[in-house]
Amino acid sequence: MDELLQEIKVLPGVVGVFVSVDKPDIIFSYVPDGYEHETLKLVGGSLQRIIKMNASCRLSVNSVEMRFPDAMVLVKDICEGALLVMLCETEANFSLINMTSNMLLGELALGVEKVRADPDAALRAISAKKAGSMDFAQAQNEEPLKSAIPVFQDALARAIGPIAAMLVKEIVGKWLQGGACDQERFPELVDLFCQEIGDAPLEKEFRAGTARLLLR
Repeated sequence: MDELLQEIKVLPGVVGVFVSVDKPDIIFSYVPDGYEHETLKLVGGSLQRIIKMNASCRLSVNSVEMRFPDAMVLVKDICEGALLVMLCETEANFSLINMTSNMLLGELALGVEKVRADPDAALRAISAKKAGSMDFAQAQNEEPLKSAIPVFQDALARAIGPIAAMLVKEIVGKWLQGGACDQERFPELVDLFCQEIGDAPLEKEFRAGTARLLLR
């Protein structure tokens, strides 16, 4: 489930993403700091009711879009009692977000089935993820990132210019939400940087410049 959500989270303009499952009542999320878990559960519950109300009126609704002055919320029905919720910037590439999320709905539905088959295991995994999570401010001052960030930043600056420092903070922050801050996960971090670069020759140069950070 986490890997699928991360595929959506790294898309340009996606601020956060979560899956709301009603039975059992579980939230899987990749959202910025400040989004309380209980708040996400309340939002998920409200959106579940919107979908169910339409069903009671014999209306087939499998997605909802909510536009606000500074944000947009995209909601997709995964399966009965499970929703995918994406929090986006107003200038996000919604065609790309819709295409990617639609492609992942089948796999997300399988993930929900596994959660319902063993909810205790799902809750333990969520607890372990929270226990192992670390924010950028803390991680940049501890190994393995302390010595790696200057290398990533230098290689990224060669590829995209002076905005590299800002993007390193953003991308490393997303990576930290996906699991432990371990050097074994650096290949995943390199892939995230390359997605942001989006140019094959520059990606190749970036990988060459950061290859020494990867475990062999």
